[in-house]
Amino acid sequence: MSRRSPKGTPERELQTINPVALDSVVGGRFSPRTTMDPVLLQGIQQLSQAIMSVGQNMAAAKQGSSQQMMQMMQQMMQARGGR
Repeated sequence: MSRRSPKGTPERELQTINPVALDSVVGGRFSPRTTMDPVLLQGIQQLSQAIMSVGQNMAAAKQGSSQQMMQMMQQMMQARGGR
């Protein structure tokens, strides 16, 4: 008689590993990292600096464009007032 899992599918029995095969096993358990990979961390920092630089350049370009527009508007207003 086979057991059934809560989902209703038959459960498989655990398979044993041949002791001869186990003799050649070295190492231990896999343990997940608790810290970030330094190379990955450095890449993320470089990417963040590049994004900040692009943002600053875009803001400076927008500000320069706004100043040019204001100067043009002032010149147009002065030209109309001078008539």
